[in-house]
Amino acid sequence: MNLTALNSPKFRLYLFGSFIALNGLWIQRIIIGWLAWEITNSPLYVGIAAFLSLVPTIFSGPIFGVLIDRANIRFAFFLSYSAMILCSSTLFFLILTDFLTIKSLLLICLFIGIIASATHPIRMSLAPRLIDESQVPSLVALTAVNFNTSRLIGPAIGGFLIQYLGASGTILISIFAYLPVMVFIMFIKPRDLVFDDKNRSLIFDFLEGIKLIFSNSVIKFSIVLSGLTAFVGRGVLETLPLISEGVFNQGPSGLGLITATAGAGALFSSIAKALGKAETSGANISNNTLFVALAIPLVVLSIGHANNFLISLFLIFILGFLATTIGISIQSKIQLELKDIFRGRVMSIWIMINMGSAALGSIIFGLVSDYLGIQMSHILFGYSFIFLIVFLILFNKISIKTRTALK
Repeated sequence: MNLTALNSPKFRLYLFGSFIALNGLWIQRIIIGWLAWEITNSPLYVGIAAFLSLVPTIFSGPIFGVLIDRANIRFAFFLSYSAMILCSSTLFFLILTDFLTIKSLLLICLFIGIIASATHPIRMSLAPRLIDESQVPSLVALTAVNFNTSRLIGPAIGGFLIQYLGASGTILISIFAYLPVMVFIMFIKPRDLVFDDKNRSLIFDFLEGIKLIFSNSVIKFSIVLSGLTAFVGRGVLETLPLISEGVFNQGPSGLGLITATAGAGALFSSIAKALGKAETSGANISNNTLFVALAIPLVVLSIGHANNFLISLFLIFILGFLATTIGISIQSKIQLELKDIFRGRVMSIWIMINMGSAALGSIIFGLVSDYLGIQMSHILFGYSFIFLIVFLILFNKISIKTRTALK
């Protein structure tokens, strides 16, 4: 059992508040994907909407990571959710007044992406400071259960709400879901950071995080592997409207179902990780994790050959399971290698690579789908990333043998 982080009352309160907020986030995401398709009927614009909500992480994520390692983490947490409410409220009023266009929707997606680029490293710096450092693998697994439970429930609720309350009512409910965690954070006191030198420049601190990544072979390989699997796996999972609408024409309930199915796979994975053996520090990436990495493009390839919506649902479940399994394993491995003072910087770079790759994968997938067709794009992505991941694994194994021989 890997549940020791639940011994912390502070973490339990944080976990509960985050669960409600994450459901709001997933409702928001499904309404944005639905609106992009409804306004344009274009796979490219669905991909662009997903891209804009993720790509700011590439540019602003590391900056926020450095700032978070210096900031009052509770104030930063409260501010980020306030900004998210402002974006959702703007979307609500544009829908309500019939002023929403694809341009304004994409602009809102961009602002949401900028806010998210701060929110992710805030969460990854805050949560480990609510528990003992030895409980980090438990924390990663439990927060993954939390995230993926909401990933299962939120899209299903979102699809139902779109159908019966409309877009404006759905986005309003997502706004109210952010409020409880903003109250709870006032009663949570994280562990203080210990600074070596508060007068160092932001650039120096950022470069110090980069230096740590390149000096640690486990972190370095983990980040590169995470980027490749996110590009092909998360890139497909971010463009699910293309399968539900573009291939099978299933309507809003179908979009909610396929998104929830991906969430079910992810939830099953996170529960398995929470109940299973915890990751350990110092060791290389396990063969099981490498197998999961290789299985991801194989599943994407299979989706390209599926000619039935039920078969596609099953494959999306498997893809959600695999993408979450490798995400939890790699995040646990990296977090175990870090001290509190480095978490914001290093984890923001991991998020930058992970989400930036997913963003790039989603927009390229949408672009290629416009020219080659949706299913052919899955096949092309699958074959390409089988080759790339096999090459990376073999290169890493050779590097390990070389370093061992030189010692």
